[in-house]
Parts: sequence; structure tokens; C-alpha cells
Amino acid sequence: MSNRDLNLYNFVLNCGFKEEDIIPIKNDASFRKYYRIKNKKLIVMDAPPDKGESIEQFRTIADIIHTFNLSAPQIVSFDTKLGFMLLEDFGQTSFSNILNKNNESKLYKKAIEVLIEINKQSKSKEKKISKLKSYSIDLLVNESLLFIDWYLEKRKGELVSSDQKKEFIKILNDFYNNINPESSTLVLRDYHVDNLFFLNNQKSLKQIGLIDFQDAVIGSPLYDLASLLEDVRRPLRRNLQKKLLEIYIKSLSINVQDAEQEMRFFSIQRNLKILGIFCRLSIRDKKDVYLKYLPNAVKLLRKNLQDPFFINLVNWLKQFKNHELI
Repeated sequence: MSNRDLNLYNFVLNCGFKEEDIIPIKNDASFRKYYRIKNKKLIVMDAPPDKGESIEQFRTIADIIHTFNLSAPQIVSFDTKLGFMLLEDFGQTSFSNILNKNNESKLYKKAIEVLIEINKQSKSKEKKISKLKSYSIDLLVNESLLFIDWYLEKRKGELVSSDQKKEFIKILNDFYNNINPESSTLVLRDYHVDNLFFLNNQKSLKQIGLIDFQDAVIGSPLYDLASLLEDVRRPLRRNLQKKLLEIYIKSLSINVQDAEQEMRFFSIQRNLKILGIFCRLSIRDKKDVYLKYLPNAVKLLRKNLQDPFFINLVNWLKQFKNHELI
């Protein structure tokens, strides 16, 4: 038995349960592991600090979400030093499990309304989120560089020079500076069907349960919208996406064309990052399950790169032949 397992069992014991009460469940793309407590609506999060995981940040964001009168898991117990947490289990009703043609319009609309509320609450409770890190262009670019390192170079075998990397960085900076996104709202960063739950025992906007938000930052109100509407896990029908986009843009009272272009930018940035991360998960971590989403990421990139605004990135990509993006 490893020291980590021993620490886990001691944490569970201190919470009043036994070793045999914990059941391993599907883990996500991070270094975190999760376990259900048998016959209880509780989950144990194992977030090893030596792997860069932080339950303290999870607690901070959960508190903000509760202050916004929205649903994040209630935290029952935690050990900050060792990185263990016992929290409420939202069950099996994630959007990815329950979405179908009959309910998708209703559920996605509810998810959009939650984003509208987050934007509204962020403005009225500015002090509450003020200490969070900003989703700066530097952070966005660093994420996008994963595309070069793990997709172009390691998966596709391309050689990318330092000058080409510098050009790539400049192109993304130019896009960002031209779009000039507002940085004013809580951005959960992974607002998609795996991390949204429908909670039958709640009412109004609290019916949407939120998880996997520990990396939240302050950024554009359009980033999480792009995560939801341009999701590789479940691409949306164009007419439904258009309808949801209209609802959200109307709530922001901003120019439609500007908002659509900004969302395209965040979709491009996010899917460049996704190609890099999912290839890294396969190559470095031997988690091949995420490779099935690469074709959807490519399709979303192709679609958004058709906007002439992004021609410089298209021309940059033309230097490399061994990929499917253009």
C-alpha cells in the first residue's frame, strides 16, 4: 500500500467511514482522483499537492459560487495539507449523462441563465472575486503553446522553430488586443456537459450543479459561453447554438458582431489548447480516451478560422503540412 493510499484511508476513517466504504469512480483529465462513499451522497476528492492540485482553491471558488446563490458541492470535511476533501455528491445526472433531443433546449437554456447570473453577480460582488487571478493574454498564450508542443511537434512530427513560435505568440496577442475582451466576470474555465448537473431537489438556477471549478479566474463573460457552445464533447446543432448565443448576448447588451468574433477567438484558443492537452494526456499520461475528441476540435477550429479576421493564424498554419486544421 502506498503512502498516498494510507493517507486516504486515514482521512476516510477520520470522517467516520471505513476503507471498504470507498468506491473508485471515473477520474478526470487532471491528477485528481475521486471515490464515492458507499450508500452515502458523498464523494472523496484526492488532490495531491505535489502534483500541483489545490483543495484550497476549490474551497475558495465553492464559497464564491454559494455567495452567488448557485449550486456547488457542499464541503463536509477537508485536509488542506494532504489534499483530501469530503464533499456532496451530485450523483449521475451530469448533462453528458442525461441530455437528449427532448430536453437539450431546456437544459442548455438553464445553463445559459446560470452564466448570465454569474456575470451579474460578479459585477455586484466585485470585491468577492477581486483576489482571483486574471485570465490574461499571457495565460491564454501559454495554454495555446500546448498545441505546438504536443499536437504539432509530438503528435504530428512537425519542427517548429523559435521564430515560428514567436510569430504564433504575436498573432494571438494581436487578436486579443484587437478584440480587447472585457475582464470582469468569474470564469469557471471548464463549463461543459461533464461538469454541469441537473439537480431535481433544487429550484430555479440552483437546479444546475457546478463542479471542476478550482481553476476559476476573472476574465471575459464570453469564455465560458464558448466552453459550453463550442464543446468537443457534444457539438450543438447550429440553430440551437444560435438561439442560445442570442439569449446570452442580449443579456450583456453588447454588439452582436463583436461578441460573435470574441467568442470565435476564445473557441479557437480553447480548441488549440484542447488539441495540445488531449495529445499530452495520450503521450505522457497514457490516457488515450480523450483522443476521440480530436476530430471535433479540428472541426470547430476549421469553422472559426473561416472568419477573415483570423487570416494570420491560417497563414501561420499553412507552414505545416502534416495536420488537418485548414
